[in-house]
Order: sequence, then structure tokens, then C-alpha cells
Amino acid sequence: MIDSDVAARTAAQNAMYACAVIGLFSLLLIPLAGNVVGAVASCVFYLFAAAGIRSFSRVAAWSAFAIYGIDLIVSLFIGGAFGLPGIVVRGIVTALLVNGIRAQHFASRWRREHPGEDIRREPLDGLNMRQRFFAKLPVAFWPVARPLFVACLALYALLLIGVVNAGPFVRFMKFPTSSMEPTIRSGDHIVVFRRWIMGPLHRGDIVAYRTRNEIYAKRIVGMAGDRIHLHEKQLILNGHAVSEGYVEHTLPAIDEYRDNFPAPVPPSLAEFLTPQALGMLRNNVRDGELIVPPGQYFVLGDNRDNSLDSRYLGLVPENAIVGRPFYVSVSRVGARFLPRIRIGQ
Repeated sequence: MIDSDVAARTAAQNAMYACAVIGLFSLLLIPLAGNVVGAVASCVFYLFAAAGIRSFSRVAAWSAFAIYGIDLIVSLFIGGAFGLPGIVVRGIVTALLVNGIRAQHFASRWRREHPGEDIRREPLDGLNMRQRFFAKLPVAFWPVARPLFVACLALYALLLIGVVNAGPFVRFMKFPTSSMEPTIRSGDHIVVFRRWIMGPLHRGDIVAYRTRNEIYAKRIVGMAGDRIHLHEKQLILNGHAVSEGYVEHTLPAIDEYRDNFPAPVPPSLAEFLTPQALGMLRNNVRDGELIVPPGQYFVLGDNRDNSLDSRYLGLVPENAIVGRPFYVSVSRVGARFLPRIRIGQ
């Protein structure tokens, strides 16, 4: 219960320390997150919020608590695991931020009951140098930081809109394999446009789709009516060789089925192909070429020699497509947009 100006200043100061720790921790995570801009923006936001909370700003107190909550939701949404120590730490930080809000409410009542007095300025008698520094600096700095803080808050409001609409608009997923390297690397967190807003699909688009109760992401190389085959790793589409600068070949040896698709299935491989893939080879191959039927897509991984794609899993039905990846939000090589590539035009 905050029932005195001393308790209010103490609560605000503790919430200030919590914000400062969050901001500095964001910088320490840069090597792991790979998102330098996001980490720096988060650090600046929380450091400004720290000064605002110590100055009993309503906007700073509530927005810091709200943004911290959003960060928790997003972390859970993309598969973050906290563990017991992480849960304890986050619980303590949340409690401190809540106390910052309560201190602000007390300060509002104090101003009405004590006109002309400034609750922000506590007596400095008996305080050591460090305590004096943290008692005076935030209050003096806040008038300068307030406009920048509002600008940071506006940017985070856009993030809030994205999170609130995550269900119908976007999906967050962690890419589990290396099948799309170097375009998407194993462990990357990607943002996927939902199917209904991604627009018409084209050859060259990367799509996320559901198969075997899992979600895969591969590149469309064949649409309805296309004739496809591979000759010694080279993609031939409708009789023309396709230049694929995005493709990575890591195995120099030629595999007869993988690299000269659709070749006869060797007995050693037959048991690993799905029924959909075997049906595709049985029903849709003419004169050494695969003909893509209506409502289906033929997809391949960019890491062409190490990809479990349509060669092994079969064609992708249109109703299995979840969406189109458009942004890598967390990666060891940095956040980036995924370029849209057109092939076979």
C-alpha cells in the first residue's frame, strides 16, 4: 500500500531501476537476436521510460507496463521458453512496473492535496552520491526526453496493432530446418502474411504450407499446367532452363532421383516417399516431365540438395497453403525482408 510520499518515491525509483535493467538487457541480447535496430529501439524506449516513471509520468508508467506485457506475449507467441529462473525474474519486473503505476496514482492525488509542492524532488539529506544522482538526474532529464519517448511509443503502437491482429493478418513461426538456406536459415523467426491478404501467388514466391501435421516453407517453381523436370540439378520449366541465383548446391555428386527428377524411384527410396509423392509420379508424369495439375503447386527448397520438398512429399494443394513469409524478424545473420522473386516469366 502506497500511503506516503516517501513510499511513492521509493516505488517509482524501483520501477525506474527495472526499466533501466530491461533497456540495458536489450543491448546485451543483440548478438543473439540479430536485430540491432529493434534492440537499440527497445533500449532507448525503456531508458526514457525509466526517467518518466521516476518523474511520476502517467504515460511513461502505463506504456512501460503495456509494452513489457506485449514483449512477453510476442516471446511466447514465437515459441520462447522462459524456464523457472526467467519466470521468477519476469514476475519481479512486472511487480515493480505495477508499483510504478501505483506510485503515479499516489502522486496525482498528492498534487491535488498539496498544491504548489513537487513530490518528484525528495530531500537529499542523508543520501549518498549514487542516491543523489538517481534522485536528481531523471527528473531533470525527463522534460528533454518526453518528446522522444512519445515518438518511441508511437512506433510501439504499430507493433501493438500487429500483435492484436496477429490471428487474421500474420503468423509468427520459427523455421526448423536448413532446407531454405541461404534465404531462410535454420532457427530463423519469420513473419508470415496470412493467405487471404498475401495476394495472388506466382512462381518464385516462398509459401508456408501445412503437410503431415507440420508447417513447411518452400519456393513455388511450378503452377497449374507447368511442365517441370530437373537435369543434373538444373531446373527446366516449360522447356526452358531457369536461372536460380537463390539456390544453394552443397553436394557435388549427382543423385539420379533428386537431381534428374522425375526419374524412376530406386527401391531404397520408395519406402521414404509419401503416398502423395508416389501418386504424383504415377499420375502426373508425361514424357519425362511432371505436369502440375490444377489447384496444386510444385515446390522446392533453396538448399536444393538437402530439402524435403515436392520431390519427396508430393504436390501442395492450394488449401494447404498457410501464407507467404515476408520478413525474418530474428536471425543470427540479421533481420531482413524476403525479396519476391519471379521465375519462368
